[in-house]
Order: sequence, then C-alpha cells, then structure tokens
Amino acid sequence: SLKNMLPLGFAFMDLIHYPYSSPLDRKLRNQLKELYEKEYVEFYLRVRWAMAVVNVIIGLLFTMLLYLTSEDALLIGVGLGLSALMGYVVFYKMSKEIEERHRGITLDLPDFTNKLLILSGAGLGLKAAIVKVSKEIDKSTPFYSALRHAVYLMENGSTDEEAMDYLAMKCNLLAVRRLCSLMLQNIRRGGADVFFALREIGNELWNARKAATKQMAAEAETKMMFPMMLMFVAVILMVAMPAVMAMGM
Repeated sequence: SLKNMLPLGFAFMDLIHYPYSSPLDRKLRNQLKELYEKEYVEFYLRVRWAMAVVNVIIGLLFTMLLYLTSEDALLIGVGLGLSALMGYVVFYKMSKEIEERHRGITLDLPDFTNKLLILSGAGLGLKAAIVKVSKEIDKSTPFYSALRHAVYLMENGSTDEEAMDYLAMKCNLLAVRRLCSLMLQNIRRGGADVFFALREIGNELWNARKAATKQMAAEAETKMMFPMMLMFVAVILMVAMPAVMAMGM
C-alpha cells in the first residue's frame, strides 16, 4: 500500500535536505494546526510531503513503463505532467478537507451565537453560557469538538486567553476570531454591551450560513449533472452505434 512506501518519501526529503520553510509550508502548517494538535503538526507536515513524493515516484515509474512499451517521446511529457499532478493532489485534498471543515463551522456558528444570546439575555454570564452550551450540545462537528476542548482547558488550569486562542486556531475563520475576541473581552471586563455585539455578529453569521447553504446546493446540482451527462452519452452511443455499424456494412 501507499503507507508502506512512505519511508521512501521521507528518505528523499532527507536526502535533499528540504528545510520546510517555504510559503507553502507555512500555509500547510496553519491548515494542519486545525486538523491535529500542535505537537503533531511538524510530523504530519513531513508525512504530507512524503506522500507527495511517493505519488510523483509512482507517476514517473508509470511514465517509464509507458515509454518502454510504446517508445513515444510525447508520452514522456504527458507522464511528467501526470506525475506533478499526482504530487499536487496530496495538498489539494487537504485544502478541500479544510474547506469542508470551514463550511461545517460556518453552519454551526449561528446556532451557537443564538444560544449565547438567549442565555446572556436570561442573566447568565458569558463564560458560564459558553460552558453550558459546550456541555449541552453533544455534536461531534469540528466547531463543537474544538469548543469542548477549549472549555476543558478553561476548567483545568489554562487561562481564558489560551482557551480562546485554541478555539480560534482550530476554527481558523475570521468570524470565529472575532467571536473569540468578543468573548474574551467580555470575560475579562464584563459589561452589558456584549448582548448587542453578539446580536450583530449573529446576524452576519446567519447570512454567511445562507450563502454556504446555497453553495452546497449548487455543488450538489453540479455533482448530479455529471452522471446524467454520462447517461446521456451512453444513450446516444446506444442509439447511434447500430446506425454507424449499418453504414459500415
């Protein structure tokens, strides 16, 4: 399997003394911080690069095989392009994973802010409201999983700032960073103005949720179109093939 070939990828990266300090590496680190705990980020960064190297090697071996069987020089260029694409797929898949994660967070945020508004309006302090919501909702989505761990940090010796920083890191969206900043400011200083600020952010989040829902519906439509197009082509071939064969006879 591909995992058994990872040592080959690690060996190649060590051989070329790759420094893991490019702008792409910085972007990958930020993405990996959302998917894994901080202490594992460097390990998984190297795993992703090793996977990309293994994919490229497989592509190059396939290119050599094609060339040896056909001796067509054009296949070398095609194979090199295919090899590069296979390496890129590793990073593309991670970007899509982050995109799906952010979409899920965008869908969860309006409900969370709405619950905070209700609890704050009922006289509960914001920190107590955050703790209450985290313990009442048992959804295992990225946002609520990160929220529960942030509350765990609050209750086990970490500062409120560290807990909010963790939540903002795991849900790396501008809306979450704004929300974390607002919650931290209110936890520190108190004040009744948090209700109005939460309501304003909540309205923005509902609009973002509507946009995300529309995008999901559009993507679902596109995905449904592809098999329909294949069926259409198949029907055309089934209808046209007898006529073509008859003309040939």
